[in-house]
Amino acid sequence: MIDGDAYLELVKRRRSTRLFQERPVPRETVNRLMEAAVNTLTSCNRQLWHFVIVTDNDVKKDVSRLGDDGAQSYLYDAPAIIAGFYDLSLESRNPCHTPIITIGMAMHAILLAAEAEGLGAIYLGGIRNPKGVAEAVGAPAHMHNFGLICVGYRADEPPAPNHRDISEIMSYNRFTAKEKRFHPDIRPHLWSLEQLADFRDKLLWYKGIGIDGRTLHVNHDTRFSPKLRYLTRRLGMLVRRYKKPHVLDILSHNGDIALQILNACGGEIGKLYAYDLTPGIAEYMRERFRFLCDTDELEYLINSDPEKIKIDLPDNSVDIISCYERMGQFQDPGDLVREMYRVLKPGGRALVLISNRFYPHMYRYKRTRMKNYALGRNWDFGPERKFEPKESAAVFRTTRFKIASITGLQPVEMKLISLLRQGCARLGWHGWSDWLEDLRDQSYCTRSFTKYTSSTMAYELVKDE
Repeated sequence: MIDGDAYLELVKRRRSTRLFQERPVPRETVNRLMEAAVNTLTSCNRQLWHFVIVTDNDVKKDVSRLGDDGAQSYLYDAPAIIAGFYDLSLESRNPCHTPIITIGMAMHAILLAAEAEGLGAIYLGGIRNPKGVAEAVGAPAHMHNFGLICVGYRADEPPAPNHRDISEIMSYNRFTAKEKRFHPDIRPHLWSLEQLADFRDKLLWYKGIGIDGRTLHVNHDTRFSPKLRYLTRRLGMLVRRYKKPHVLDILSHNGDIALQILNACGGEIGKLYAYDLTPGIAEYMRERFRFLCDTDELEYLINSDPEKIKIDLPDNSVDIISCYERMGQFQDPGDLVREMYRVLKPGGRALVLISNRFYPHMYRYKRTRMKNYALGRNWDFGPERKFEPKESAAVFRTTRFKIASITGLQPVEMKLISLLRQGCARLGWHGWSDWLEDLRDQSYCTRSFTKYTSSTMAYELVKDE
């Protein structure tokens, strides 16, 4: 019989796996996962679920295409996909939504059983079109899809996400936590620094990186996006200006920028500081990096004041600062910029990327019209705002930074060229389509006026001698 400690250890070590070996999962093992599901408690013991095990590549393609527009590559890469369905017809009026609870408990049982069998698995509840999944596997109309589980043998060792202490989520006899933890609104002025820190700490987990450099998740901003390519290349050029420079990455979060710097310039920097708001983020990065690279040059910095931005470094201590679209998480980023100025050495450089208000960010207009601000750009990004170029310039000059250069990343004409290319392709004008695709590859501009209408503006700042 399994004891309480062994069960808790099983729950704690389970991770969502997004990288799988090509090795197939034996049918006997899949059957054991189904044994776990069928023996899970159900509402009134009705047992109205049904699970479709997808191993055929053509069916996987259909599930990925119809269910999620191919947005999550591991949906296709996993050796087996378990599609969970439930018949709602007998429980449609239950105020406690027992069908959802029942299928959820069965899915959880499968995930724990997979861990016990030495498998990796991930539950995909954010399927964009559950009816598409039903269509792909030929499910009848009365069966509703409640997500997918990808199952296979792990090809990675994902770090643990940060979990709350039980003291934060429980009370006896009377409900004690009556305030909302977060705001259902992306406008930063509604968020305190403590709420932002908590959001960033808990909405952080490993998404994995595929061999093509794409983040294995629905986020649109891939690790090799034009903006990130520009940032990391320019940081590499700045590193070469100094002898063993000390580099500071602002609000590192999952550590992608820090990882890029270590991989590209590890032997050429003296120290890399990764600064963020909570100890949990630092622990996450430590666990993630231990399999990826040498971290001798890396030091984690935690915000030292819960009520205001405070970088725990002496004055004039770093040569280079990187800040990738983090200013937008604050209504007034003045405290952050002042701290950047304080710790930067005279003659040092800061590379700051800021999302530009003068660009058609369609997701923002759509959610404004729908009066749904809760998700921001991506549901794990948190509060954000866009800046007009003059606003950014005013913040920098107020803190005595000198703007050495401004580069527009992903200028607005790229969006127009992309639309024209799609139109030419549909009309069969493939020569024009190819020419426009080559033209679209321009990812930044420095002289054209359109740099002020680019998606993101890259400011290179100098602290005067």
